[in-house]
Formats: sequence, C-alpha cells, structure tokens
Amino acid sequence: MKISVPVNHNFYEEAPIRESALGEAFSVRKKGIEKLKEIFSSLYDLKVGSEKLNQIKILSFKRNHPFEVDEERLILKLYCKERPDQDKEYFVQTGLYAGVLFYKGCKINITTKYGDSFLKRMLNFVNDIYVDNEQIKAQKDKTENQFLFIIAYLFIQSLEKAAVLGLPQLYKKHQEKGYKVRGRIDFTAYLNRDIPFQGKLSTTFRERKYVQEVVDVLFLALRKLERLFGKEIHARLLGLSQLLKQHYSGIFSSYETIQRAKKHQSINNPLYAGFKKVLEYAEIILMDNDLLPDDDNKQLATTGYLFDIAELFELYMEKLLSRNLPDWQVSSQVDLPIYQRQFFARSIFPDIVLEHKITGKVVVFDAKFKKMELLNRDVDRNDLHQIHSYAGYYRSQLSAIGLLYPLSREIDTQVAYSKTIYGINDNEINFMIDGILVHENQSMNELIKSEEEFVGRITSLLNAN
Repeated sequence: MKISVPVNHNFYEEAPIRESALGEAFSVRKKGIEKLKEIFSSLYDLKVGSEKLNQIKILSFKRNHPFEVDEERLILKLYCKERPDQDKEYFVQTGLYAGVLFYKGCKINITTKYGDSFLKRMLNFVNDIYVDNEQIKAQKDKTENQFLFIIAYLFIQSLEKAAVLGLPQLYKKHQEKGYKVRGRIDFTAYLNRDIPFQGKLSTTFRERKYVQEVVDVLFLALRKLERLFGKEIHARLLGLSQLLKQHYSGIFSSYETIQRAKKHQSINNPLYAGFKKVLEYAEIILMDNDLLPDDDNKQLATTGYLFDIAELFELYMEKLLSRNLPDWQVSSQVDLPIYQRQFFARSIFPDIVLEHKITGKVVVFDAKFKKMELLNRDVDRNDLHQIHSYAGYYRSQLSAIGLLYPLSREIDTQVAYSKTIYGINDNEINFMIDGILVHENQSMNELIKSEEEFVGRITSLLNAN
C-alpha cells in the first residue's frame, strides 16, 4: 500500500479527502482502506525532534542546522475530522522534507512535485556533480528515481571527501615460510617444523590491509549507481572505483555485511571517520526496496529516509547567484548576533547575504521552497516578517531584500517588486518576490533559460542601485 504526496502540501487544509473517496485517492482496495483509516484515525504526527525519528535516516546537505532548539518542523501529519451530516474528511499535511517512509506496512512517498530536471539541476550546482546525462536509464517509479539522484549525490560527495586519506585499513598478522626473513622469526614454528634446517625460515609480520567489508559495500554501491545512471555518475571517482574493483572479494554484500562494515573498528579511527556517513548512504543504495517491512509486521516503528529539500534549494540559489554576480561576495546562513548583553541574546540567520566587494552595500535573500503562484496567501506571514527583520539589522548598508521561490507562474516585476520596503516612500531599499520558473515537465534547456532570466532581473536591480 502506497501514499504519494508532495512536500509543503495542504497547509491550509485545502485538499480534504472524503471517506467515500479514500480508496480512489490512494489507489487501494477495500482491505487497504481499513488500514488507511486506522493510520489516519491514530493522528500520525511526525516532526523534527520526535522519538519516532529514531529509525529514520535524515540526510543533510549541510554540516550545521541553525534552527532554534525548540523550533518545530513538520515532516508528515495524517489525521481525520468528523463533519456534521457528512463523510469523515481525511487530511495529509507535509513540511519541507522529501523521502520515503514505511509505517504499519504502508509506504509513504513525499515527493518534490517538480520534475527531475529541477532536482538534477540543484544537485549539479551544489557540488558540480553532473547527473543530468541524457542516457540515464528510466526508472519505473519516478518518485524513487528522484530520491536515488539525491542519495547518489550525497554518497559520491561524501566518498570523495572521505577517501582523500585513503580507504580504511587495519594491520593484520601474517605467517610466511621462505628463504628471506620478513618481520621476525617465529621461533616456536622453527623448533616445531624447521628442524632439521632446510634453508627456509618461518617468519611473522604485520601488514596493512583494506577492510574487506568496507571495500565490498563501496564497490557494489558504485556499481549499482553505474547501472542506474551510467558511468558518468562517478567520473570523479574513477581511480577509487578501479582500486575498489581490484580489491573486491567477488561476494555480494548481504545486510549482515553492511552492518559489519558500518560497525567495523577501523571506522572509529579519526582518519576514517568520514566513512560513517558514506556507509549510511551505501546502505540505502544497496537495500533500496528492501526497506519496506513485511505486511505482516505489526511493529509501530517508522523507518525510511528523508531529505531537507528546502536546504537543497537554498544552496542552489546561493551557488547560482555566486557564479553569476562576480562583483558580490555571496554567503549563506550568516550568523547575526543580537542583544548579546541581555539574557535573551541569540542570533538570526538570513539564508543568503550579498555584499558588494567595493561599496560594501548589502542585499539579503531568504530562499523558500514553497508554492508560489503569485497569490497573496502564497507569501507566509512569518516569512515576510522574518525577511524584514534583517532590514533593521543592516540599516544603512542595505540595498535590497527579497524572498526567492520556485515559481509556478512567470514573474511580473510590476506587482512582485517594490522600490521601497513596506511600500512607503521614506527609504530607497528595494523589496522583491522572485525566483526560478519551474514545472513538472520542464526540459533542462527551459530551466537554464529560466535561470538566465532570473539572474538578469537581479542584475538589473543591483545595477540600478
């Protein structure tokens, strides 16, 4: 049984599902409908920090999260409401985490709702790993294909960094009988086996060897990505791929092999600590569909993996602006300390800050991975207040502020741009709503054109100030 729903869905409860239409909405039969009702009736609420996340892998594109400790971030909420003289209404709400969850035999796909081109393009910009090759094999499940792109990116990025100091190795003790002395002579073996002396001596020595479980898991993960996406997917790891192939045992890694690799003592060595994350990604790649529990399994634990898509979009916008605005220094998640001498001291973190390299003028953007059809309700009140709070911090340095979105409609600067903040004429600080026009069936060329148009609008605005 599967439920598929996009990120940032149904915030205003605008898409209720009537009880009579529950089976049609999720393409399930009568038996599945009863199970769905049970899940919805239990008020399934999954948020960041919840104990339900213990068996869920949350994969990040950044090292640090500047969120407040007590900040609640919705992942998924399933619930129902009674309506007088009507069917029950069932609701699915999602936040900004995409991925795959398994709960009570139900597979829940939280999709990005945009096409593969946009996801690939964001990944390309984040780390210059190009996975948008036209020869990539099509997958039966496009939703999972999206997630595999993300996992492939994270796996390759982390493996490239971790392997700088080499693959995990351990010293192993070896015994050898020969004409040359290697290491030290094994006198016990000499007395027991080498008398009368025949010219050969038994010696014992220690030799560094690659950890076989780790080699096997990494090699098979790369091979699987190669089958799915073509050899270009790991072009930057060609030398490492050849080394793994050379030392591969030839035995397919089972679940137990993967667990032994993840728990191997060599990974505790600070030199190889980076392989902890690498092996987590490799496990997802190799296990793939095996993550789904058996339908007869009655455990209540939720398993699966999730990605912070908002974080990916933010990094994409930062890189896009950085590469196209050479006169500006572009930074992300800048720490702005406020009230440092008071008991309520804290920091605020604008997503993207542009500072002109000569004049010192500042432009601040917040990137929001939310629906934007240029309707009033699409601009969240908290987001609007948040971006304006940065204006007060930078004051005279500030040239412009704005919110950036994946746009569902072409932007009209006449209604989306204001020459002053708050729309009042006592300042010359620009405010705008803008972003990249994206849609589900968009080609890569169309997306690139949309990027160029966006950069052109921002460049014109900056040059005018």
